[in-house]
Amino acid sequence: MYYAPVNGTNVYYDRLGSGQPLVLIHGLGERKEGWVLQHSLSEYFDVIIPDLRGFGETLCPKDQEISMNAFAKDIIGLLDHLGIDQAHILGFSMGGIISQEIYKIRPEKVKSFILASTVFYIPKWLEKLLLMVFKRFETMTVDQFKRQATFSCLYDKSDEMVQKVMPVWSNHLDGFMPSWRACLHIDYRETLKTISVPTLVISCQQDKICPAFFQKRMKKLIPDSMLYTIKKAGHMGKIEKVEEFNREVLKFLL
Repeated sequence: MYYAPVNGTNVYYDRLGSGQPLVLIHGLGERKEGWVLQHSLSEYFDVIIPDLRGFGETLCPKDQEISMNAFAKDIIGLLDHLGIDQAHILGFSMGGIISQEIYKIRPEKVKSFILASTVFYIPKWLEKLLLMVFKRFETMTVDQFKRQATFSCLYDKSDEMVQKVMPVWSNHLDGFMPSWRACLHIDYRETLKTISVPTLVISCQQDKICPAFFQKRMKKLIPDSMLYTIKKAGHMGKIEKVEEFNREVLKFLL
């Protein structure tokens, strides 16, 4: 594990392998360990996996915000610190939202996109519904959160799969609620239309967190993009169907 001084905080990250840079951006409530089953990608790429501010080891200074823009600037700042002009970006869930923000503010940093199990727009009616649903997370302990989040994200709820997912979550909830609220106010409909880099959208058939219709719509909005659907998988397709997920990532990038 390494860290880099970026935008007033230390961004902690893992770095594995060599080759073209590939940044893996984790989802809401996760930490960089959420990508452990994708470490094999380092056989082909210089894989960079940060903890986002407010999650894992990366703190958010009390006088600074947690927002999609702040997350994006942290990733860009980390790349600048490492002397990387351009990278492949793989964003999962909230990480996919952050990826879209990166393209919005610094498109030249992106060599290609993989947007997995993510969304691009939250209509007002859905925002109100989600606020009611997620309000219960405000009073949860970390252990309660991990268990609830794990079962909500899985199609395969076997003990074996639950044990694979439990370690991906951050050991604290410092950044969870502000990040969640920030996710509710996104609108990248116009940004998607401007994406000119190769883009793969990955969808999971049984995703209850970011339903498949969002990714189908993303594919239509992003020029010349591709869509791949993982069957019999919930939100955590990168873990439930790890071999299939990694295969499609490599197939797209190589």
